[in-house]
Amino acid sequence: MVWLSGLLPFEQSVAVAVEDGALWIWDAAETVCRDGQQIVDWYHAVEHLNEAAFVIYLNEKALYKRQRWLKIYKHPLYMGNIDTIISVLHKCDVSQFAIYFERHQRWMQYLEFWEEGLSATVERGVKQFKQRLCSTDMRWPRYRAKRMIILLSVILGHEFDELWTKIG
Repeated sequence: MVWLSGLLPFEQSVAVAVEDGALWIWDAAETVCRDGQQIVDWYHAVEHLNEAAFVIYLNEKALYKRQRWLKIYKHPLYMGNIDTIISVLHKCDVSQFAIYFERHQRWMQYLEFWEEGLSATVERGVKQFKQRLCSTDMRWPRYRAKRMIILLSVILGHEFDELWTKIG
């Protein structure tokens, strides 16, 4: 989960939470990022489409069909036409995958996010987090990684000094 604020020095601060769609993460984001924007990250949304394609085309010889199906439905995903994906998944009798898209539809408006300038900023922030947390020889127990994510989000959001004065 990533929170970013102050996208550009001349813009108003915006908080963005990027998640994979796990319900417990959304609950935490609702609490911490109440006034911000929440987004299901593109990688996980496409991963769910890919898993559906594997179920629809189980036969190993259907690799081309799976890849073609995925390519076709990545477009409506990007455009924010999640209803199209949901409908197709129900028609293909893989409703278990439709549930994910139904639940997270409002957080999968990728074209809109791109137009608002959130997409590139979010991707840049995620890369910074990954680079700083996953450098060579870095190993983090879960509880310490959570603390580091919070600390990094404060630093990258240029809010460290303000927070330091509050706790100091």
